[in-house]
Amino acid sequence: MERDFKQALKEISDVIKFEMWLRFYFARQGEDESVELDVPDEVMEHIGKNYPLLYELARDLNHMEITPELSQKRVINFILTRLEGKRIRPMLIPSVLNSKSFEIEVSVFHMWVKANEDQLEEEVYDFKEWMQLFEGWKRTQKGQELLSTLHSTTSAHESEEQ
Repeated sequence: MERDFKQALKEISDVIKFEMWLRFYFARQGEDESVELDVPDEVMEHIGKNYPLLYELARDLNHMEITPELSQKRVINFILTRLEGKRIRPMLIPSVLNSKSFEIEVSVFHMWVKANEDQLEEEVYDFKEWMQLFEGWKRTQKGQELLSTLHSTTSAHESEEQ
């Protein structure tokens, strides 16, 4: 059961991270101040070849206006229609999305992107490279300290609520 949760956590958080990777590199501001995803054809081909499941999300988002609300809706819809019942057992998705583990993983990822923004902007890294860099950073002393702090803060808040 715990293995199922961990696998679902990984798959769902990978979708969230992928969507952020897309926005980081391919979000473009239009003349009317709207922001749209504009993934070049060669990148879409690469995604299709290397990340077939995530290609569907890229295809769904490409050339679409993106706002935090629209992105969140599209990502959740993708998770529910493409993962639930196919890759992830039904009813496990809400447990993952509402878990402290998910909240911490996504928060730490956002912090990592923000802290490494200059390096990440130097070139368009492949999504797999982002994941390798992030996982490597999580194993550093700084990464471990942040994870430990977030986990202990979460545990302390959970104890207070009981």
